[in-house]
Amino acid sequence: MIVTTLRDAGVLLDDFIAYHRAVGFSRLYLVFDDPADPDRARVAGWPGVEAIACDDTWRARWRASPLFPDLGASVDQEVMARQLLNASMVADMARADGFDWLLHIDVDELFHPPGGDARALFDALQDQPFDVAGFPNLEAVPEEEPVDRPFVDVALFKVAFDDMRAIVSADPALAEALRRSPRFSAGFFNLYTNGKSAVRLADPQLQPFGVHDFDRPGGGARRVRAVDAVVLHHACCGLGMFKAKYRLLGRFADRWWKRYDIAAAIGPFHLQARDVVMGGDAQAIADFYRARVAMIDPAEVAVWEGRGLLRRLPGPSRLLTSG
Repeated sequence: MIVTTLRDAGVLLDDFIAYHRAVGFSRLYLVFDDPADPDRARVAGWPGVEAIACDDTWRARWRASPLFPDLGASVDQEVMARQLLNASMVADMARADGFDWLLHIDVDELFHPPGGDARALFDALQDQPFDVAGFPNLEAVPEEEPVDRPFVDVALFKVAFDDMRAIVSADPALAEALRRSPRFSAGFFNLYTNGKSAVRLADPQLQPFGVHDFDRPGGGARRVRAVDAVVLHHACCGLGMFKAKYRLLGRFADRWWKRYDIAAAIGPFHLQARDVVMGGDAQAIADFYRARVAMIDPAEVAVWEGRGLLRRLPGPSRLLTSG
């Protein structure tokens, strides 16, 4: 099953629900960060959807989480604190509802299982000696503007970070081309590179460990890294979505929890995007988006696709438009 914390999801939400239901997830636990979000009431009655308002009642439940002593003081400043507490509480709900696995992803992500069958993948994991299954992420590359439905309109992705490193390590000329590229010189991915995870619910001591992982107190979770299932991260697909994301985030700090340097952790894009959007210059925003996110020039796409660094996965788009 899936847990996600969302706010102002816009055009993503309907396709997020439809896609994941179609590939075999029978329950989506959606925690609406704004309890007044009109989408919550709209999707609350949909099959397989548990629409949860992050209201005072829900926030009071956070205190039952073993993570609350460390995170409680930062819930109003750090969205990741709320994500972790939401995932912790939903794990208890999913366990009580009789589910075996819980996947933690965001509303701009799609889980892409082999053969389009998530149920078969997690059924196969049931007999394996693992507590946590990790899945690499691919980062979407829009090829057109505007993007009306990101999950439908965008089917080109940067390959997984480990795959990129393997390709580049075998080709020094390609490594040099990346270093010289205005697009990629600051980093191949714009945002995170370490994938997302699902947790086996049988052991309640397994808790969210950052927004990408799960573990026991003191460590020791048994892990497997999947190679045939990926998370498709449709980050900032479309100029409108890019602007909306960073306007919603606002002038956030350069460090998470005042401790962790964002640029050192994931590269400079996140902070640069904040600054250009908050600057308010429409042309500068559009230029930044086209230089760092979208790849509108077919010749540029052909170069990097030919070097093995871009990959097409049209399956989700076909699934969402087949009916």
